Amino acid sequence: MTPDPSYKDDLRKAYDADVARRDAMEPATWRIETIDRFSEALTEGAASTVLELGCGTGQLAHYLLDMGFAVSAIDLSPRNVEATKRRGVDAEVADFASLPYADASFDAAFAFNSLIHVPENELPEAFAEIRRVLIPGALLLVVVWGGTRHEGPLPDDWLDPPRYFSFYADDEIVAMQIPGFTLVDFTTRDDTEDLDHHAQILFFRAI
Repeated sequence: MTPDPSYKDDLRKAYDADVARRDAMEPATWRIETIDRFSEALTEGAASTVLELGCGTGQLAHYLLDMGFAVSAIDLSPRNVEATKRRGVDAEVADFASLPYADASFDAAFAFNSLIHVPENELPEAFAEIRRVLIPGALLLVVVWGGTRHEGPLPDDWLDPPRYFSFYADDEIVAMQIPGFTLVDFTTRDDTEDLDHHAQILFFRAI
């Protein structure tokens, strides 16, 4: 499905309007446990510079910052970026298609429930741009909602305007050929706040 080009504007408007509620939230236990697992792998690999792709209001970026990592972040929503900066994290307004960093700037990156908004036909370009700013061997954590296939806005989305979503069945996402990366681990979690989908947790290595 080819989305209407305005889908990014709709995402920006929806998340800008919801920033106060999200900024007041504490990350759920499963999110912290996933980031803890990521941080342990980063420590084992002597990684220090981390990029968050789609930071929301910055809670997870700040969590890693407190662990001693040098964290940068991007988000499509200017108000999300403002909230992230208030937490002391270096953040910029940008999207996956054009990251404002030089080649090989980071030892690692993570995208926590943000790549769900990238249409399937734009995923190769997004992953190529992510790969560009990572060093060879860098660890990339991707967390998305999935389990069933869906592409497009959700008709019953509780945010306005409705956001664009891409969800995949487990076998589909594992079988994807991701340019510049190799999949090293895939797990799912059902103990999340989403009652309609489970979390798909993927660890990639930059090659």
